[in-house]
Amino acid sequence: MTTTHTETQGPQNEPTIPDPPGATKVARGGKKTERRQGVLMRLAALVALIVVWYVLTTVVGKAVVPPPSEVVGKLGQIIAHENFLSNVGHTLGRVLIGMVISLLLSIIVGIPMGLSRRVSQFMDGFVLLGRAIPGLAWALLAVMIVGINDGAPILAIILSTVPMITVQIWQGTKELDRDVMEMATVFKANRWLRLRHIILPELLPYILSGSRLGLSLSWQVVVLSELFGLSNGVGYKINLNFQDFSIAGVMAWTLSFTAIMAVLEFGIISRVESRLTRWRIPQTGA
Repeated sequence: MTTTHTETQGPQNEPTIPDPPGATKVARGGKKTERRQGVLMRLAALVALIVVWYVLTTVVGKAVVPPPSEVVGKLGQIIAHENFLSNVGHTLGRVLIGMVISLLLSIIVGIPMGLSRRVSQFMDGFVLLGRAIPGLAWALLAVMIVGINDGAPILAIILSTVPMITVQIWQGTKELDRDVMEMATVFKANRWLRLRHIILPELLPYILSGSRLGLSLSWQVVVLSELFGLSNGVGYKINLNFQDFSIAGVMAWTLSFTAIMAVLEFGIISRVESRLTRWRIPQTGA
């Protein structure tokens, strides 16, 4: 005599409901629409800026605020006859070197501050004091310390950006997943493994965010440092046009380098940040 067993399906065995057909395409389409809207809004902001610029030119006169057409014409002359790429390259090189050193120092200081209360209590005064000092003061001090050479703008970038980036990494370290850190302790992971596989991946968004903030400050500081006597760079060229009282020249150099830094920040760093931090985006279920 054989007995038959009937299996009951509980809630744990309920079949999963697949996503509706075309749901993925709809999501991708939504992202594309959002990107288009973002581009359109930025273009609208650019048009509004140009309109306001022309209005200011009409109100105060061309001698005070040159029209956009004059500044663009001056920029064409600069690119053709004033070693534009060479001077921009010198300035970008100083920014890159300064930012790399700043990131390394900020990681070395910020992570111990987030992991140790004693280190935090010892260092937080220096970090907050460094943030309170304006970039102009750092630029002047750097020139006085190392003289008029390539080291001055690099040192000014380091002094002005390390406190800002350190605060970002410090705050990020304090928000690390303590359960994961305890698990690493249970499995006797050494410091290098913790740093490589737990701490740095968790801190990546904070490091990138600090890099963006530091980049926005570093280009201002490097131009200020170059104004004080260097023989090349964007700041040097701005100073020459200032001495000639060429407002169009000052605006052309300033806007051109601002555009380059904006491309680096929004066109490169932002995309790298979005790609490297996709795994952190929470998935919401239905």
